[in-house]
Amino acid sequence: MTTAPFDHLHSDLSGFMHSSILGALAELDFGTAILQNNNSLTAAELAQQRACDERGTQTLLDALVALGYFAKSGTGVAARYSVVEKYKNYLDSRHPATFIPMMRHMACVQRMWSQLARSVQNGTPQNDIPSILGAEQDNVSFIMAMNSIAVKLVENTMNALFDAGILSSSNSNLRILDIGGASGTYTEAFLEKLPDSSAAIFDLPVAIAQAQKRFKGTNLESRVSLIAGDFTKDALPSGFDFAWISAIIHQMNREKSRMLYAKAFNALKPGGMVAVRDYVMREDRAYPVDGALFAINMLVCTQDGMVYTYREIKEDLELAGFTQVTHAIDVPSMSAVVTAKKA
Repeated sequence: MTTAPFDHLHSDLSGFMHSSILGALAELDFGTAILQNNNSLTAAELAQQRACDERGTQTLLDALVALGYFAKSGTGVAARYSVVEKYKNYLDSRHPATFIPMMRHMACVQRMWSQLARSVQNGTPQNDIPSILGAEQDNVSFIMAMNSIAVKLVENTMNALFDAGILSSSNSNLRILDIGGASGTYTEAFLEKLPDSSAAIFDLPVAIAQAQKRFKGTNLESRVSLIAGDFTKDALPSGFDFAWISAIIHQMNREKSRMLYAKAFNALKPGGMVAVRDYVMREDRAYPVDGALFAINMLVCTQDGMVYTYREIKEDLELAGFTQVTHAIDVPSMSAVVTAKKA
């Protein structure tokens, strides 16, 4: 059934309301506060705990009830609010499956998107407005937001890598370099799937701090090296069989992508493989749709980020010295993978 033009426009234009409500919920961490109190608080009690205005708190809570995330019992000032059962894990910042970091990150992104017209006009991101948590915590939210997404994608991505023959259970003593590996979601999966392998994560100090929390005291700790650095400025460590560049290239222009590919090339042993996971756009750049929207995200949030076609990725890998470039996993999402070999 085709949506009428007015309804289509109205639906798209009003989407910011829902996302703004969820962003405020995450920044204020209302879900966790309620769950810490036996999943039952009045608006006044929550406002006091979170140092918020009571009217503002009640208005946000009622909206969350209307959207189906919270439940409400009673009326007036005595009304009590609770988190709906199926959302408890996702709206509890203490839970391993929490979606709070991603919600906080998307709230930051939305503030940038609100200035889209200016970014289109001058081609650069506008002033970054920190959340009420502050810029430092926003960086942590970004790192852990990537984990929130990765934990949902990692199993299917691993299966696809094995199904495509990129990795194999016969791989032994594989040395893996996870470039920009953040908290180590994919590194953890590589090590679990390949018991004889070892890995190194190379990323900024704020990301390495999160990776330390993940691996400390686990049976994988001795098999992973955590290296703080900036791959846009620093050389990568060398001697690896497999380099993983996951959701990185969309942050940079082609010149910078080539620089990163060249560094990955130098990090690999002869015969080594690089695997680039990201959106791979059709030549018209309108498909996949999520990729076209993500290109907007890069416009408003980065100086020169972009999503790329397979032809562009192939050309840049070859300029860095790679051969046997293959669109190994062709899916309409950021889980598409292009591989290449070092001769």
